[in-house]
Amino acid sequence: MAAGACRTTGPRPRNEGTEQETTNRVKWIEHKDKRILFENMSGLRDSTDICDVSDNSTALICKQPESSVLLITDVTNAYYNPYAVNRLKENTKVTTPHMKAHVVVGITGLMRVVLHSVVIFTGQDIKMCDTVEEAKEWLA
Repeated sequence: MAAGACRTTGPRPRNEGTEQETTNRVKWIEHKDKRILFENMSGLRDSTDICDVSDNSTALICKQPESSVLLITDVTNAYYNPYAVNRLKENTKVTTPHMKAHVVVGITGLMRVVLHSVVIFTGQDIKMCDTVEEAKEWLA
């Protein structure tokens, strides 16, 4: 998919007071001279918040050159319903051309099945790590 294909779908209903929190959950970090995008979904229980975090990171990723982004996604103790999973699949698919490597942290139990469905749908190779530090080291 061409870089111009990056987009997110329209707005969703918001929970009061959560926009700033979800914006703060996506940030660039440095580790061993590598620039890594950190997408923090840990502890999120609301699908709207999960989608907002994903949309925020998608917007940043789509501004980067193809095959350049190192991404860590922390999903520790997050809850995903079918709506959120579908949104993650859509966003992952449009960002795939921009990805150099993607690591997901906090995958347990049935979340492995969800991640596998994202990988199948998007064709993106996504590694699993137990901790954010382990993910940083793998990307470095």
